[in-house]
Amino acid sequence: MSQISISLPHVFHAGSSQTESDQVLRILLESLVSINLVFLANHAVPRLYESGVVYGRTRVWEPIPALYIRRYGDCKSLSAALIAEYRRAGQEARPVFRWEKDPHNPNKTNYHILVQKADGTFECPSKRLGMNARREY
Repeated sequence: MSQISISLPHVFHAGSSQTESDQVLRILLESLVSINLVFLANHAVPRLYESGVVYGRTRVWEPIPALYIRRYGDCKSLSAALIAEYRRAGQEARPVFRWEKDPHNPNKTNYHILVQKADGTFECPSKRLGMNARREY
């Protein structure tokens, strides 16, 4: 299996710029959506909610084929898959995120990725696919 690692020591930690971390996160999410769009243009697969994939925490950013093989993923992979589906169908959608201080580690900030549709509403594929009521992000 092909895997690429990217080292980002300047973002996503307590001492980093929130603005810079936000910008890098947007780029990473849009890149994952773009990879998914290329995949969907070349392969017929079930839609996310019909695929059998469920919510589960991971550290890996997975495009649709890897997500479907694993059978679970978290907000970054699930949202990127759903956004690609919507865009492929001609519907506007974009990744949005919110940051929250980790309740167990005040020096750590966690994020949660959602899908924002053209009408301004938000969709959380993580919740729909089994993320429990207590927030896990």
